Amino acid sequence: MNFFKHVLILSLCLIISSCIWRGSSESSLSSKSSESQVETESTDEIIDDAVQPKSLNPIFQLESLPEGWTVDRHPVAKWGMSLPTVMSNILDSAQSVEYWEDVIELPTKYKLPLKRSKVLFQIITRLTIETVELHFINVDHIYSSTNHEPSHYIMNGVVRTIELKPTGFPQLTANDVIKYKFLMEYGTPNKYNDGFHEYNNDVTVLKVREMDKSHVQIQMNSLSVDKKLREAIDDMYSEEGIEYQKKLLLRAIDF
Repeated sequence: MNFFKHVLILSLCLIISSCIWRGSSESSLSSKSSESQVETESTDEIIDDAVQPKSLNPIFQLESLPEGWTVDRHPVAKWGMSLPTVMSNILDSAQSVEYWEDVIELPTKYKLPLKRSKVLFQIITRLTIETVELHFINVDHIYSSTNHEPSHYIMNGVVRTIELKPTGFPQLTANDVIKYKFLMEYGTPNKYNDGFHEYNNDVTVLKVREMDKSHVQIQMNSLSVDKKLREAIDDMYSEEGIEYQKKLLLRAIDF
């Protein structure tokens, strides 16, 4: 009888031990599985962050139009600057000054000769051969023919012709210059006319065009000097201006 009791007690102990071991094993496996899942999710997030492309939203700060002729963004000859002053800035590379008359017909049918001049010179760099023309006009001569000295000529325009040298591979083209040096720096043109991309603000009108694959032309004009010219013509040659000039002459007649 005692033997059967011992056998029964031993069997119960074995069953209880087996249940306890199985429960702890399942709990350990469940814990390890949970930890593995967390690690997998964390790794997936890191991979997703690394693979997913970053949102690139570059902010372009557009450049303002030049107020004259600039070299490396530094003004060398500004609008309205006198011819002698400009010559003193570029004397080393400038050629002689060319003078001429530009005859225009006014609404009053009067033909007015405008006194103009220009300075032509060339700049050669590693990548380009640039021809620069600085244009001047004598507005003061409209008021009096005695105003003919070089100091009366003020800068009102710039014409630049750029030739791209062979660069091998890759070869720069005129289209590259317009795209990267104008469209991306000054933004969308105000208008497109006769092959020119035209920009303007309150000070400058800038036009640029592709002449061929290796040549670019840039034209710039001063709006302030153009306004000064129109005012001088209106002061002297409009109907009101002519009447005013007659009154001034009549003051010299004594009856």
